[in-house]
Amino acid sequence: MKGLRLLRRKDITIRPMSPDDMEDIRFVGQEAWSDLASHDIGRKVKYPIRSRQIIEGYMSTEPKGCLVAERKGEIIGAAYSHVWGSIGWLGPFEVLPEHQNTGVGSALLEEAEHFLRDRGVKVLGLETMSHIPKNLHFYLSHEYHPTSLTLITDKTLDSSVSKTRSELPEEGEIKEARVIDHNRILHAVKRIGNSIYPGLDPSCEFEILCRKELGVTFFLEKNGEILGVALLHTYQRQNDDDYSSIKLLLVDPLMDRVDSGFVTLLRSCEDRSLSLGRSRIYARFPVKEDDTYRTMVSMSYRIKGANIRFIKGAQYSENGVYNLSSWAG
Repeated sequence: MKGLRLLRRKDITIRPMSPDDMEDIRFVGQEAWSDLASHDIGRKVKYPIRSRQIIEGYMSTEPKGCLVAERKGEIIGAAYSHVWGSIGWLGPFEVLPEHQNTGVGSALLEEAEHFLRDRGVKVLGLETMSHIPKNLHFYLSHEYHPTSLTLITDKTLDSSVSKTRSELPEEGEIKEARVIDHNRILHAVKRIGNSIYPGLDPSCEFEILCRKELGVTFFLEKNGEILGVALLHTYQRQNDDDYSSIKLLLVDPLMDRVDSGFVTLLRSCEDRSLSLGRSRIYARFPVKEDDTYRTMVSMSYRIKGANIRFIKGAQYSENGVYNLSSWAG
């Protein structure tokens, strides 16, 4: 089949995932992250298993870019590729602890990069924990270069203050996306993405959210034009439903009062989370300028951790600062 490769490297086979692999893939992810967390905090922990809905969403969008590594018929690693137009990023990237440092990670990375280049991306990217030397060495040794920090933040939601709206003037009307808005939202995400970086198109995230019913989309409209979009994930792992997460929040850098549009979309996500009984909300964003960070701090978001963003290929620099996004699965 054209475009479908089966890579064999020593005793490792890399191939696209299939639905039959689901439970093995989930096991690999849980074991890999449990081992990482246990070493990180110095005691044995069991990491929550990734939901089927999230994996199915990745596979439905890039079926040939979601890969497994096999050794003697056993699935021992997994990697997920994401295409945002001219940007291609990788994550999560997982190998069973007992098979790490044996070439499995390098084989997965090589094949994922091959897939992304075949898809025409100009920039290869990923994010990894900033305090894990092993991860940093792995990506640096594969010619990735650190470019910025991506902050992992959260906020404790308080219903008593949830209705205090922005003191900034409203720059449009917030609406919740419906089925009839589908094509309008896709077009808007592509247009806004292209304003942020030429060819940037994260509209697949909107498709995944809708297809797998992971949450809700808000859009900021003024004079019939969509100037901002927020994707709020309200579906979480089983028995861990006390929080929501902002998967993506984009505001057109050319609009007037970008800061007002950003705050209004952000508060819409918070209000919806509260209405669902959530006590916390998470957001990730790359640190490019002080404006976004100062705004988030003023709205009571606090840093929980940080990833380092790595790139390979063309240079990457975004226009505008009021956007929340992450290249981490």
